[in-house]
Amino acid sequence: MSQRLVDPGPTPMLAGPADPLGLRRLSAGLNLLRQPLPFLLATEQRYGPLCGLSRSRPRTVFAFGPEQARQVLTGRAFLSDAFRHLRLPPGSPMMLLTSGLLRLNGTVHRGHRQAMQSSFSPHHVHVYSDAIVRHTDEVLDEWRPGERVDLFEQMTRLVSRISVSTIAGIDDRAAADHLNDLMLQLRDAVANPLAVVLQKPLPGTPFARMTRIAGEIETILRGLIAQRRNESREPDLLSRLTVPDAETGTQLTDDEVLSEAYTALCHDSVAASLVWTLVLLDQHREWREKLRAEAAEVAGDAAPHPDVLSRMPVLDHVIKESMRLMPPASFLVRYADHGAQIDGHSIPHGAMVVVSSFVTHRNGTVFPEPLRFLPERWESARPAQHAYFPFGLGPHNCIGGHLALLETKLVLTRIMQRAPVVLPAGTAVDPVVRISMVPAGRIQGIVTAPEETTPPAVRVTGSINDIITLP
Repeated sequence: MSQRLVDPGPTPMLAGPADPLGLRRLSAGLNLLRQPLPFLLATEQRYGPLCGLSRSRPRTVFAFGPEQARQVLTGRAFLSDAFRHLRLPPGSPMMLLTSGLLRLNGTVHRGHRQAMQSSFSPHHVHVYSDAIVRHTDEVLDEWRPGERVDLFEQMTRLVSRISVSTIAGIDDRAAADHLNDLMLQLRDAVANPLAVVLQKPLPGTPFARMTRIAGEIETILRGLIAQRRNESREPDLLSRLTVPDAETGTQLTDDEVLSEAYTALCHDSVAASLVWTLVLLDQHREWREKLRAEAAEVAGDAAPHPDVLSRMPVLDHVIKESMRLMPPASFLVRYADHGAQIDGHSIPHGAMVVVSSFVTHRNGTVFPEPLRFLPERWESARPAQHAYFPFGLGPHNCIGGHLALLETKLVLTRIMQRAPVVLPAGTAVDPVVRISMVPAGRIQGIVTAPEETTPPAVRVTGSINDIITLP
């Protein structure tokens, strides 16, 4: 006797508004480009840890809770496809630059990641310590007590020089600064909402500017790759990518090396992390002084190295808390493949799924007083990986996370040793998302001498007050 199949009925609807005409989904897409931080927070507060637009058959889904984030970022049915929202012609410079780890999935992704993994292991990144400190000292040598410096501009150029040195083996400051300028121009062009609305390379449009700048970057990187094919110069990443893998014997093509080199050179997230940490330390002077004291006691005047950093718990706690409140990659996007589910809800094939560490890190159950900067919480806090993921989670987590953390710790320690900065009265801090979360305008820091007694902090103005409770 045949068994009769029972229809389980329709999948329960997600929380969220009805959207029969798709207008809310369109609005959501524009808000993610224009003002994602307040939009994401407001969406979670209104609809909860899992919601969709529309409720019945959503094309946009938000997974804000730790468990929901885990299901998306570790699930095989959720695909990474960076820049899918841009209709890039095959073979175009921007398509070539962005065809690396952030766009790949499955077997090809694993092959590329394996080719790069050893260069970014916790053990290997330590070989870059001396270069990181040397470039930091070159920048700090130009700072004078009492003068004002543009913190994001200075940190961006510093991290660019470090990246070009460690990734491409080049110590030419002019070449590093030129590539840095191109990377920043490309970031701004891609982040411009008009690049999505008008995806035609018409003269004067952001899309045309993006295409032109991507072509310039491609030319530079191809020249570097050609050099490495002829003369391997360990230990930089390009040299290692242009030789066959020691275990499998496979070798990346020039186009594949090009895309992965571009991915590795996207460095403004480290610069942003440094700026946000300096801002938070300025506004919480007791922690600034604790960090200065720790650096003086543990490292003295000597250049810090990884063994020294391991004996600096204040530094570790400060950076963890800064990256909890201000994670550079404030939200990630995945696309649902066939069979994708979250909490038992079927997610339609092709739906865009948004995961936000910026929102998840503000979960009051995991992090009491979530809007306050409390580095002391890390003396005992041991959140699950899916509750705290500043470098992402799952197979597409940031492969350069160990190097980024090493850079952040070394540069911050050196600043505390040599040239601590404070913010002048009237400073406005407005975080925006341009791929990474960065300052909207200039944030100037006043350079002080290490032994100088600094005046009390003056509370900053700006939209940072909407997302963090400052003293």
